Amino acid sequence: MRAPHSPPGDPVVGNAMRFARSPFDFLDTLSAAYSDGVVHLSGMAGPGIYVVLDPALVQRVLVDDHARYRKPQLRPELVDPLIGEGLLTSEGDLWRRQRTTLQPAFFTSRLRQFGDTVVDFTRASTDGWTDGAEVDIHRELGVLTVRIISRLLLGVDLSRADAVDVAEAMERVGETLALSPGNVVRPPWLQTPPPRAYRQAIRELEDVAGRIIAMHEPGGADVLSLLQRALEADPDGVPDGERRDQVMTMLLAGHETTALTLTYALFCLSQTPDARAELHREVDDVVDGAPAWDDLAVLDYTERVVHETLRLLPPVWALFRQPLADAQLGEYRIPDGAPMMLPQWALHRAERHWDAPLAFDPDRWRGTKPAECPAYFPFGAGPRACIGRQLAIVEAKLILATLFAEWDIAVTTDDLPRRAAITMQPTEPVPAVVRRR
Repeated sequence: MRAPHSPPGDPVVGNAMRFARSPFDFLDTLSAAYSDGVVHLSGMAGPGIYVVLDPALVQRVLVDDHARYRKPQLRPELVDPLIGEGLLTSEGDLWRRQRTTLQPAFFTSRLRQFGDTVVDFTRASTDGWTDGAEVDIHRELGVLTVRIISRLLLGVDLSRADAVDVAEAMERVGETLALSPGNVVRPPWLQTPPPRAYRQAIRELEDVAGRIIAMHEPGGADVLSLLQRALEADPDGVPDGERRDQVMTMLLAGHETTALTLTYALFCLSQTPDARAELHREVDDVVDGAPAWDDLAVLDYTERVVHETLRLLPPVWALFRQPLADAQLGEYRIPDGAPMMLPQWALHRAERHWDAPLAFDPDRWRGTKPAECPAYFPFGAGPRACIGRQLAIVEAKLILATLFAEWDIAVTTDDLPRRAAITMQPTEPVPAVVRRR
């Protein structure tokens, strides 16, 4: 076995500080220099972190040998109060039971029933737009996707005011969870309590989650109804607090990645006029007034736009795992319990795997199935792949087609500063001019 690559770094704080100062730029540097293996970032608390840059080794961790790895507890002092043991963070038998219980909420047969719901919410969200006005498109999409997910996955019609509260609270959560030099190199015994603004954001999210639970009427195939039936079948099988944890998880993971995908798609389309014009042409050819479920099968270019956005600007910028024992990963040894990073950001944009990787080119997906691209895994892979990946693609296509049928949306900034939190998030409002077609 060979030692992982170790790029130069500070003699005291190691190379992890370079990563913490500019995560995405440093991942680009690592990918260009070490695209065939594993890189060790030292200077972090404990054993450091091992960055996996070979798609075949990512496949090994997520799919082939998945049982030998688990999700690490990264910053539990912040994540545990936020989503507890919801589907995103649970492990072992608890995760398997949750996944089995909640899977029916994501069945295609169920999603088909809600195509009109996505379209109706999207059209209603633009009712307040004025022709030629400027809006913060990221905020608008965040509020929209909170309301859609609340209806589809939680069975509740959430008010716009509550959806705004969720979107605003999530922004403060992202600010706290963002990588920084301090939280990367700080040892566990120096961890500080969560900031007051973060605790307040969680309380606001819990208030909304409590209203959702109180308003919910069991009987459907939404997440809360499925949990209620599981509780009735086995009163001891559903831990106290799971409804709260799953609602918080759905509010976070269920809406944010789709809102970010759409925000980044509109940014990329605004930077690439030919692609934006092509999307308008397809929507005009296919959609009669508003998109219907059956239109999805022929909205080919729309789907290519979604996949190209997820490749170039992946909202989930990295996955994390740790071996349950000393592991051999290809030629490399990974110590028991050492955190491992599997960065979509680096692999999705590596010259070794893509032609003109920094160009936004939806046509690169013409005749290419995403599953056939080892260096593309926006929703993860293997048993722990995102349970809502199909919903996310369907929802993004329907929202894009609905918006483009009635509006021309031009993001007016050429710069999109982003932070590396649980997801890759804009650090500033994203201005866009909206014009009625």
